[in-house]
Amino acid sequence: MQQSPKSHEIDHGKSAVLGNFQSQWSDDIGVADQIVRSALASGDLGLIIPALAQSRLFIALVAEVTGELRVGEKNADMSVACLTARDGRLGLLCFTGLDSLTAWNPSARPVPVNAADAADAALDENAQAIIIDLAGVNPATLTLADVVLLSGKDQRGRAMLILGDLLADLGEQVTYEMGPDALLHVNVPEPLLGLVHDIVRTHSALHSYVPAGIAILPITSG
Repeated sequence: MQQSPKSHEIDHGKSAVLGNFQSQWSDDIGVADQIVRSALASGDLGLIIPALAQSRLFIALVAEVTGELRVGEKNADMSVACLTARDGRLGLLCFTGLDSLTAWNPSARPVPVNAADAADAALDENAQAIIIDLAGVNPATLTLADVVLLSGKDQRGRAMLILGDLLADLGEQVTYEMGPDALLHVNVPEPLLGLVHDIVRTHSALHSYVPAGIAILPITSG
């Protein structure tokens, strides 16, 4: 993924406004959780994800210039900071502390969230990954499957939306059910089983959203 330029100018004054977002962060001064930092230093996702699950992260908002500007005019919206890979995939940027956020971009606006909400934000942005502490000493990348795990939620609904788009030409011939044990059932007429199986098999995001598995079941005629 393409990296934004790093800056070494750090503005620690941002901590004064952290509590403006949610009252639970009113006493937060932007210091990283050392348990999380230690997990990042280990490079072991088996340690990183459980540590993150109990922590606060920062999402970065950055100014995005919109419209045609004339000299002396300013017109900028704030957008969530992501990295874009050459193939178009997105990675949401998250930071464990203000030090790593401002090392990346001192102009970014920090938004404190718990890790599950950060994961939901990544999924809402259609991101395929979360990049932790891009400008930090021990950055880490969470894959889509890791992000789903971190969200702590049933994401089968997102998989159903993807399948609905992929199989739109089949219309009502295909139906979906939330199966037991977190499975997603895709009910397909027998002549279309091979087609649907190939589509599902080659779309990795579907399996990330449904870690328990997708069952493609025949609808028998008569």
